[in-house]
Amino acid sequence: MAEPLAGGHEPLPAGPGATRAETPAVADAVAWLGAGLGAALWCWFAAPVPGFFDAGELVAASRELGVIHPPGHPAWLSLAGLQEAIPLGPVSARLAWVSAIACGVGVFAAVRLSRRLLGALGLPSAAQEVGAGASAVLLAASGSIWLVATRVEVYGLAFACNAVALAAAAAAADACGALGPGRPLDPAHVARQRASARLWSAVAALAVALGLLNHHYVALFALPAIVVAGWPALRRGVGWRAMLTLVACGAVAGLGYLALPLRAAQDIELRWADPIDWRGLWDHVRAAHFTRSVTEAGVSPGDGAATMLAGLVERTGPALGGIGLAGLVLSALRPHRLVAAAWLALVGGIGAKAVMRVDLRTPDDHGYALLAVLALALGAAVVVGGVAAALTRVQARLRWLALALIVALGAGQIALLASDPDAAPWRQRGADAVDDAIRAKVPPAALFLPVYYGTAFQEQAFRLAEGRRPDIVAAHLSFRAGDTDGGRGFARSFIARHPADAGLARAAQALGKTPVGNLLARVETSPVVVEHDPDLRLPPSVVDVGAIAHRLLPERERKLDYSPGPLRAKAASEWDKLGRRLGDPRQLDHGLRSALLWQHALDAAHALRRGWREAARDALQRARKIAPRDQGIAALDARLRRLDDAWARGDAKGYRELWTSWTRLDLTALTSGR
Repeated sequence: MAEPLAGGHEPLPAGPGATRAETPAVADAVAWLGAGLGAALWCWFAAPVPGFFDAGELVAASRELGVIHPPGHPAWLSLAGLQEAIPLGPVSARLAWVSAIACGVGVFAAVRLSRRLLGALGLPSAAQEVGAGASAVLLAASGSIWLVATRVEVYGLAFACNAVALAAAAAAADACGALGPGRPLDPAHVARQRASARLWSAVAALAVALGLLNHHYVALFALPAIVVAGWPALRRGVGWRAMLTLVACGAVAGLGYLALPLRAAQDIELRWADPIDWRGLWDHVRAAHFTRSVTEAGVSPGDGAATMLAGLVERTGPALGGIGLAGLVLSALRPHRLVAAAWLALVGGIGAKAVMRVDLRTPDDHGYALLAVLALALGAAVVVGGVAAALTRVQARLRWLALALIVALGAGQIALLASDPDAAPWRQRGADAVDDAIRAKVPPAALFLPVYYGTAFQEQAFRLAEGRRPDIVAAHLSFRAGDTDGGRGFARSFIARHPADAGLARAAQALGKTPVGNLLARVETSPVVVEHDPDLRLPPSVVDVGAIAHRLLPERERKLDYSPGPLRAKAASEWDKLGRRLGDPRQLDHGLRSALLWQHALDAAHALRRGWREAARDALQRARKIAPRDQGIAALDARLRRLDDAWARGDAKGYRELWTSWTRLDLTALTSGR
C-alpha cells in the first residue's frame, strides 16, 4: 500500500468543491481564452518604444549585461533575453510584449483560482465557469494591469509569480484534503492525489522562488496569502522530498542575486549602488538607499493604504473595483482558507506600497499592488458566480446574462483604456522623437548635461542599447540625485569611460551640487548641451527649452521643433524674458557672458544645420550684442551669407547641399571659418 502522507490523516477543511474533478490546465478553455485575449490586447496596445520611468534602463541593461536599480531584479533580467527569440519588432517593443505575456499567465492562474474559490463556497459548476470567466474579463480590463502589461517593467512577472503561486498552493491543498478521513481509499486514487499534491507544491515553490528572485519585496507581501491558501499541503504534505524542494527553491532565489556583481563587472554606465563587492551587493539587494529615496518622514501607512485602495478602485473601473470589494465582503460570510487568502492578498498588495510614498500617477505604484487587483478579481468572481447561480434557479439559460453584462462593462472599460495614452502607450514614439530631437539639436561628440538624472539612466541608456547616436555623452549635472548610493558608482563609471570629463564628476561629488565652474571650462573647449537649470545658474537653452531630450514629446511639440516660424517665436520669447532679468549683457561677468555667447552660437549653428536662415540670423544678432567682434560668430555669419546667396539665386540643390554638409560638423568646426 502507498506510503501515507507525513502528518497522518487528521481532518482537513475542504470546501464542497474541493473534491470535484478539476478541469486539467491544458484543457481549461476559459483560462486559455482569458489569458490569450488579455495578452493579445496588451501586446496590441503596448508601447513600441521605451517610455518614461524605468523602461530605458531595463532595455539597456537587458541588452548590455547592465545592472538595474535595486533590488536588481535578476529573474527579469534573465528572462528578458527571451525577447531575442521573437522574430519581429524593435527590442523595446518585444520586451513590452514579455510584460503582456507575463500578465496573461497571471490571468490564467487567476481563472483557475477563481473557479476553485467558487467551488469551495458551494456554487454549482456552471456558476463557477461564469464567475471564472468574469474574473478573466475584469482583469483584462483593469487599468492597473494595463499600466504594467503595456510597458517594459518587472511587475508583470511579479504578478504572474504571485498568481501562479497562489493557484498552485490552493491546488496542492485540495489534493491533500481529498486524502482525509471519509475520502476514497482506493490505492490508485491515493497515489494520484499524492502525486498531484507534490506536483502543485513544487510549482508553488518554484513560483515563489522566481518571485523572490525577481522582486523579493513584492513577493514577501504575497507569502501570507500563499501560505494560507496551501496550508493543508504544508501541514500534511511536507515530507523530505517537499522539504528538499523548498530548500532548493530558496537557494535558487538567494544565489540568483549573485548574477548582479557579474553584470556590474561589465563596467557599463548603468550601475546602481555598485554591487561589485559583497557590501555593495548587500546594499543593492536590500535597497537601503533606494528605500530612503521613495519614503518620506512621517509617511502614514494607514493613509497610504486608504489612498492605494481608493486609487485602485478608481483605476480598475467600477466593475472590478466596486464589485470586487463587494464580493470579498460577501465571501467573508462563509469562512474558508481561500477567502482568507483573498483578503490577505488584498492587504498584502496594498501594504506593499502603503508604507512608502504613494503616487498612483506612476505605473510602479500600481505594479506593487497587482496582488490586490487579483484579490478584487476573486471578489468579482464571487458576485458574478452568485448571481449566475441565482439566475440558474429561475432559468438555466439566464446564468449567462451575468457574464454578458460583465463582458459589456469590460469592453467599455477597455475602450476607455485604449484611448488613454497613459494606460495604452501604443502611440508613443519615444525613441524616435528623442533621437530626432537630439540629432537635430545636439552636435556630434557633444557632452549632454541634463538636469534630470533620468536622461542618463533611461532615454540615453536605451538609445545606446539600440545603437542611436553613441557619440553623445549624457551625464547628470550633479551626479547625485539619480543614483541610490549618492552617485558614487555612476561617477566612477563615468570617469572610467570619459576621463577627459573626470573633473565634472569629481567636482559634483565634492561640492554636492552642479559644478558650474567645471562646466564653464568645458564650454570653452568642446561642444556642450545644457538643459535649463532650475536655479538659473546657467542660461536656459533655446535649443532645448523645457529639457526636451528627457521626456517624450507631444505631437504638437514635435511639429514645433521642425517649424522655423514657431521656433523663432518661442526662442525670442525665452531670450527676451532672460534678457530683462539679466540686464545689459556688457555688465555681466566674464563666465556668464561666455556661456551666453556659446549658447547663441550653438543656436545659430543648429539653425544653419537645418537651413533655417531667419532663426540663425536671430541668434547671431543676439550674439553680436555680447561680442561684436568675436571670430566664431563672424565665421557663422559668413556661412549664413552663403545660404542667403543660394536662396537669392534660387539654387535649391546648392542650398540643401550647404546645410546638409554642415550637419556633420561640430560647433568648433562650424566656427573655425573653414
